[in-house]
Amino acid sequence: MDNDDLRNWYLALTDSNKLIFLALVSSHLTIHGREFGLHPPSEQQSRGFKGLNELQHQISGHIIGLGSGDGRYSDEDLWQILAETAAAYGLRPHLRDSLKFARSRGRWNKST
Repeated sequence: MDNDDLRNWYLALTDSNKLIFLALVSSHLTIHGREFGLHPPSEQQSRGFKGLNELQHQISGHIIGLGSGDGRYSDEDLWQILAETAAAYGLRPHLRDSLKFARSRGRWNKST
């Protein structure tokens, strides 16, 4: 599944399933953070942690917006923000892995 297919799949989810999906993505991103922590401190490690923190900030803010019904970007804007943030911090493979991981979990019922 390529990024456009994954984005279109996400956009078709109900808000309640988007909440679960985004929580899974955020949770899986912490695994990548643990991997960074296994290596000696470096500029790349620091940059990776900063980027993961920004990705999780954007995701958690979107989860809050979905849950409260206000104060959030559109889903299309969120997807773009995540892609741009991942690119800026060299985290595209990490984000892609977490998105695919979250997609592979659970039963995604678009009608609930």
